[in-house]
Amino acid sequence: MSIDHLLNTAADMKRPVASYGDMGGVEYTLTTFSGSHMCRISSSVPAEISAGPTEYAEATAVVYVHAGTEFQRDDEVHHGDTVYKVLGVREPSVQNHHVSLICKVTSDGV
Repeated sequence: MSIDHLLNTAADMKRPVASYGDMGGVEYTLTTFSGSHMCRISSSVPAEISAGPTEYAEATAVVYVHAGTEFQRDDEVHHGDTVYKVLGVREPSVQNHHVSLICKVTSDGV
């Protein structure tokens, strides 16, 4: 059974790659590892977060993609002006069917 008919948009998949300076500092550069990757983005209700005296709402989303491309925590899904930062990767119960990327929603430049 294929999920091709459910994948309704394309996004750029990016990964932070470390480079080390002469003084031992680390800089991360985002590198596209899959451009125009077909996916389905499903937003969920924002969660209320309390961190000490600070309270805020954090939006999350699930991005569904075909199995076969390796995703990892801290990868980013760039769809228009919205960036989805991957918090975790969930494999389905049906082998080689699809992968669910659990993401935090941010705006470009935030």
